[in-house]
Amino acid sequence: MRRSPVVVAAVVTSLVAVLVVSLAGVSIWQERNRQRERAAASTQNLARLLEGRVGDLLARVDILLHVATVRLKDASLPPSPVLAQELEAMARAVPVVRGVYLVDAHNRPVWVWGAVRHSPPPLPDLQTLDWRRSNTVLQTGPLWKPSERVWVLLYSWPWHDGAGQLAGMAHAEVAVEAFDPVFKGIDLGRTGAATLRTASQLALVYRRPWPGGSQDDVGRSQVSDQLRQALARAPEQGEYVAVVPVDGVARINAYRRVHGQDLYLLVGLPETDFPKGWNRVDASVLGLALAAIGVAFLTVWALLLRSRQAVDAAQGRSEAIVNSSCDAIIATTPDGLVTGWNPAAEAMFGYTQAEMLGQPLLRLFPADRQVEEQGLLERLRQGEAIEHLETERLHRDGHRIAVSVALSPIVDREGRVLGTSRIARDITRQKALERQVREMAFLDPLTRLPNRRLVMERLLHIQQGCRRTQAHAAVLFVDLDRFKQLNDRHGHAMGDQVLIEVAVRLQAVVRENDTVGRLGGDEFVILCEGLGHSEDEALRAAQTVRDKVQRALDRPFTWDGACHEHGASVGIRVFGGGHEDLDALLHDADRDMYEDKARRRAAPVGSL
Repeated sequence: MRRSPVVVAAVVTSLVAVLVVSLAGVSIWQERNRQRERAAASTQNLARLLEGRVGDLLARVDILLHVATVRLKDASLPPSPVLAQELEAMARAVPVVRGVYLVDAHNRPVWVWGAVRHSPPPLPDLQTLDWRRSNTVLQTGPLWKPSERVWVLLYSWPWHDGAGQLAGMAHAEVAVEAFDPVFKGIDLGRTGAATLRTASQLALVYRRPWPGGSQDDVGRSQVSDQLRQALARAPEQGEYVAVVPVDGVARINAYRRVHGQDLYLLVGLPETDFPKGWNRVDASVLGLALAAIGVAFLTVWALLLRSRQAVDAAQGRSEAIVNSSCDAIIATTPDGLVTGWNPAAEAMFGYTQAEMLGQPLLRLFPADRQVEEQGLLERLRQGEAIEHLETERLHRDGHRIAVSVALSPIVDREGRVLGTSRIARDITRQKALERQVREMAFLDPLTRLPNRRLVMERLLHIQQGCRRTQAHAAVLFVDLDRFKQLNDRHGHAMGDQVLIEVAVRLQAVVRENDTVGRLGGDEFVILCEGLGHSEDEALRAAQTVRDKVQRALDRPFTWDGACHEHGASVGIRVFGGGHEDLDALLHDADRDMYEDKARRRAAPVGSL
């Protein structure tokens, strides 16, 4: 009987101790999961930030190669001095590029630019580059240049002649040191690391910090098995925990594939920066629970307090990353009300944090994009992440800003969407560069008229429209008279002024929906559509346009007190909705132009 209270007390004490240990274990396990989630979010935010900066840096190299190959099309090799100066100016505009190398279709160098003109890296053979199946700039390397003791990446892009045949390759050399400014601006803590590897072979390109302070490991493909397994599951982005082979430090890692590049960006923060919870206090909690329930409760309370401090520290680091980001980072509720607004968002959109918190994000949307937000919110409520959405937003002063937005839902452990995270990057300058590339590809640089490529595209469009409407159109081939004599007598500068004025006069006499283009030299083309359903009616309308053109170009051209008279011969080719060859249409109009030129020469003076 005396033993019964002892047994009961022992059983009750044991049950309470088990309950305390169980509750403590569950609490610690949940806290550990939350800490891991925050750690993963921190590394993913750093990786996303670095991926954007690396992508911006290499996008300039891509644009350089694309613009260079556009300018090289139909050019003779080696490039003329004028073209070579233009290529050199474009290369100097991209500071990360150390050298530019041009090779012909037989892989023979025809032009080299850079501080190391006599020591290019081993250029890849054209047959080894799979350029026929790729629509992106090709990457080779990293390559070691022993003469300069530097590692470089080589980016390549082919160009073709007018017949569509491979004419050669343009190569741009980028040193791995070019990534120093990108990575130095990121706080990785005392033992954090950021790495750049090739996506094809996982070869090391850049690392901060370098193990031992040297670049001896560049080019090596040794990585952890955990990384290879993670890439097999999710090749674009993900997280994993592993001991890094390079320095033997266990880290929580995040990786992202650099958009449009053959590179992976990896960021790792050591596990010691984040409390492990259960593993750290398991033994102490068990011992204290068996010794005394009260001491066990105090231990759990101390553990939770310490964990909260660690979480606050991690949250402070995340806030520092958000506040120091050059990209606008915005948090909203599931209904689109702003709950987070970093300094970069203030700089990009002009609104302060106080003005935006609690306000609908729709105030940043132009009127023609109001419906876009509802679609985005619906996709985010379903747990979908949206990457690289290019759209427009409004500044406080009313002007539009071209932005690239990445949107992610913020979910709890049950998968419920608690809010959204948005990262916006101003791509106004990138869009301007893209427009410049398009203009260089489709507009004549002197007159700003459509060049031959764009003329042929619009001629095909008109021909297809004629098939649908059963109407007729016409091609007018315009050739200036006595233009060669003007160039020989007054020089090409005066000739260029005449061509610019000719372009202005031609555009003034045609309809708004007609196209005026320049084929080259003093040859211009006018495309007239919707001239009538009968061929005779279309011919009469085209002849009316020809008369306007000749009257406009018969007027003297005057510069600096000098008067120049030219006139023009105009050929006409009327066509309907058939399947005539486009080059044949231009050839027929050209032939009719020569007949018109002969008639003008044979006609008495003053009769034209």
